[in-house]
Amino acid sequence: MKLKNWIGLLPFCAGIFLSPYAMSNVRTNYSAQTEVSVSDVEVKKKELKEFRKKYKLPAPKANQREIDAALMQVQLWQLERDDEKTVTGVSPFKEKVTLQQGRDIAKTVRVLAFAAERDGGDAEESFNLYLDFLFTEKVIERMPKYKYSNYNDVRRVPADFLSALSVCDDVRKSRLIAAVWNLLEADRLYLSAEELKLKVNSDYIYNVLPHLFICAVHNPNDEQAIKDLTAFSRFLSGCTQYSPSGYDILKPDGTGFHHNTHYNGYMYSYRTWVEYMGRLKGTSFRIEKEAYQRMSKAVVSIYLMAVRSESDKDRYFANSMAGRHPFTGLGINFSRQLFETLIEVGGDVLGIPYDQELASYYNYFYKTKKYKDAPELKADGFYQFNFSPAGVYRQGNWLAVMRCPTTNFWGGEIYNKTNRFGRYQSHGTLEILYEGGLAKCGYPADKEKKSAGWDWNMMPGSTTVHYTDWKEMTPNKNDADRFDQKSTTTNFAGALAWKDCGLFAAAFDQDDRWGSRRFEPTNLSFCKSVFAVDGMLYSLGTDIEAKGDYSDEWITATNLFQSIVSKESGDMTVNGQIMKAGKEQIIEPQVAAWMVTPTTTGYFVPKGHDRLVIKYGEQTTPSSAGMAAGMGKETAAKAYLHHGVKPEKKSYQFMVVPGTTSERMKELAKKQEQEKLFKVITAQDSVHIVKYLPTSTIAYALFAPVSNLSAGVVCASKTELLVMERLDKSESGLELALCNPNLRPKTIGKNNWRTTPTQASIELKGKWTVKSGDESQKITLEENAAGNTVLKTVLSQGMPVYVSLVK
Repeated sequence: MKLKNWIGLLPFCAGIFLSPYAMSNVRTNYSAQTEVSVSDVEVKKKELKEFRKKYKLPAPKANQREIDAALMQVQLWQLERDDEKTVTGVSPFKEKVTLQQGRDIAKTVRVLAFAAERDGGDAEESFNLYLDFLFTEKVIERMPKYKYSNYNDVRRVPADFLSALSVCDDVRKSRLIAAVWNLLEADRLYLSAEELKLKVNSDYIYNVLPHLFICAVHNPNDEQAIKDLTAFSRFLSGCTQYSPSGYDILKPDGTGFHHNTHYNGYMYSYRTWVEYMGRLKGTSFRIEKEAYQRMSKAVVSIYLMAVRSESDKDRYFANSMAGRHPFTGLGINFSRQLFETLIEVGGDVLGIPYDQELASYYNYFYKTKKYKDAPELKADGFYQFNFSPAGVYRQGNWLAVMRCPTTNFWGGEIYNKTNRFGRYQSHGTLEILYEGGLAKCGYPADKEKKSAGWDWNMMPGSTTVHYTDWKEMTPNKNDADRFDQKSTTTNFAGALAWKDCGLFAAAFDQDDRWGSRRFEPTNLSFCKSVFAVDGMLYSLGTDIEAKGDYSDEWITATNLFQSIVSKESGDMTVNGQIMKAGKEQIIEPQVAAWMVTPTTTGYFVPKGHDRLVIKYGEQTTPSSAGMAAGMGKETAAKAYLHHGVKPEKKSYQFMVVPGTTSERMKELAKKQEQEKLFKVITAQDSVHIVKYLPTSTIAYALFAPVSNLSAGVVCASKTELLVMERLDKSESGLELALCNPNLRPKTIGKNNWRTTPTQASIELKGKWTVKSGDESQKITLEENAAGNTVLKTVLSQGMPVYVSLVK
C-alpha cells in the first residue's frame, strides 16, 4: 500500500465494526465473550499482578486544617458501629445528596484516609466509621452524576474517593470501588457495540478513563478485575467506531467530533485514549486491530491539518477550525511521546516491532529519522475532510486550508465572552499557513491580547458583509449570548482529493438564527470553488448576494488576505512596487493586479474584477472576549474585492501562490494573463469549470444537476458533484475522480441525523470501458442513445471514487 494514499482509504474498511459486546449491564453477568480457558486465566492473573505493581494506587493527601475539620465532622455525626459493616449516626443527608455535599464527602474521605495512613489508631477508626456510614446509608450511590464536561468535579471527586483505596482492607476496597463505579456510570463498559456507538463522549474518555482503570485493576476480586479490565479494553476499542451524525467522536474521514461537529480543539481526548491503549500493549488486554487502525488514522488526520514542526511547539491548524478559541486554540493536543506510544501499540497489535507506516508519518511530521527503517514519506498533496467540511493542500513548508459551514456543521462557535466576533470564522475561507510560528502566517501571535487588532470582518478567502459597528457583530449585540454559525439550507461543501491535485467547493446561505434570531439578517449567499494543483490555487466565486434592512454602510466583500505585520514579516508588494505602511490603494476593474503579502503569499486578480481595495496600516479592533474587554491596535496588510452594498449576482476569481517571491509572482501573473496556467471555462451560478493547461486536468464543481457540458469528456451529471478528469496524451485513456461532499443529512432527532448515499450518474462523451486491472471500483457503464457512456456509482459519506477508463 502506498503510504501517501493510506489516509484517503475508506475508513479502514468502513463497513467493519467490532463484535457486539455483552448486552447485560450487570458486570457479574458478562457475556460468554469474556470466558477464557484456565491457562488464559492464569496469564491474565499474572498480567493483572504486573499492572498492580506498575500502576500503584494513588496516595491520599491532606493538611492539618483539613484533618481537624474532618475529625470534627465525624464527632458531630455521632457515628456508632452496629456490626462489622453497619454504622449509624445523625445523617445530614436527605433523600437527595447535592453536588456540593458530594464534593465535601469525597474530600472528607480523602482527608480521613490520609490521617489514617499517617497516624493509625483513632484516626484509622474514624476513617473506617465514616466510610462504613457512607456505605450503610448508600450515600455515594445517591450522589448526582457529575457532568462529563464539568472537568473539575468529574476528575476531582472520584479521585478523592479512589485515593482512599490504599488505606482500605479488601472488603471496604470492594465496596468503595463498586460505589465509585456506579458514580462513573461505568457499566457503559459493558454495552453492546451498537449501544456504545451512540454513547461515545469525548469528555468521558478524557476525564473518566483514569478512574475506570484504577477501579478495574485494583478490584481485590481477581475474577472481577479481569472481567472489568477486559471490558475496559473493549471500551477503548469500541469507542473508535465511526459514530453517526453529530455524535462524538471519530468519523470515516478521520475527523474527530465534539459539540456536534468536527472540533480539533477537543481532541485532547486522544491523549488519554492513547495513553491507556499504551498501558494495555504487550498484554492479552491489548486493543483490537481495527480500533488501532481507526485511532492511528484519526491522529494522522489531525496532524495533516496542521503545519509540521520538529517538536510539539508551533504545530497549529487553520483558524477556521479553531472552534471557540480563535488564534489561541490552534495547537495540536497530542504529544510526540504519545505518537511514539501509538506506534508501539501498532507494532503490538500487528505483531511486528513497530508500525512502519505510522512511523513514516511520524518521521515526516517531526522532521526526523528516528525510525530509520520506516520508508521515507513525502505527504505533499491534497486531503479531503468532508465531515468538517474542509480541504487541505500541503506543499513544502506551507499548507492551504479551505472550509465552509453547512446546515449541520458550524463554522464558528460563539460563547460567553469567547469568540464574540467569530461569525465569519469559516465563511468559505482560504487560509495559508506557514511553519515556524503564528506570526509567519500573519495571524495574531500575542495570546495575551486575545487577537485585539484583528479585523474580524476579514478572514482570508471568506466572503462576508463588513460590519461597521462591532457590537452588531455579536449575537444579540452583547458579550454573553451563544451562537453557532451554520448555513440555512445548504449542505454542498467539501473537497475532492486526487493524486497531485484537489478541488474544494461550497454553496452557502448564511443563517442568522440559533434557536431565535441573533443577528440582523443580511441573507448573504454565495457559491465558491478552489482548484489546487502544482503549488497554486485558483479560486472562483459566483452568485454573491446580500440583502436586508441593515445599514447601507455595510459592504459585501471577498477578502483575499489579512496579515498582521510583525518582525517576521517581509514587504507588501503590489504590481512590483513595495507598498509603504499607512497607504491604501484602489485598483479598478480594467487593471489586473498581482501582490505578494508580508507572509510571502502571492495573489493574482485578473482584469474584470470588482474594485480591489488594498490597505496597509494600523487598525483598532476589540479582542475575542467582547466589547467590554477593550480594544487593541495592530498594523495589518489586507485586500478585498468590494462587491458593493446589498449586491446581486456578483462574482470573482483570483489565483494564490504560497511561498513565493515578487520575481516569481510577476512571471506567474504574466503566464496566467496569457492563459498558460488556468483557464476558466465556466463560472456560472451552478457550474464552475477550470482547466489546468500544463496537465490538461479539468476540475468541475457542479452545485446542481447539469447537462450540455462541453469543456471535456464529462457531458452531464444528474446530481450535485465534484469531478476531476484527465485524458492521457493519446486521448485514449481517461482518469476520473468524483465525490459528493454533500452528505445529504436526514434528520432523525434533535442534533441527530444520518448520511444518505448519492446515486451518481455522469455522462461521458464517447464510448469507454474500464481499464484492465481497475475492475475493483463499484461502477457500471452503459451506452445511451447519443452513443455516449453513462457511468453510475454510489457515493457515500463524502468519500471519493477513482476510475481509469479506456476508449
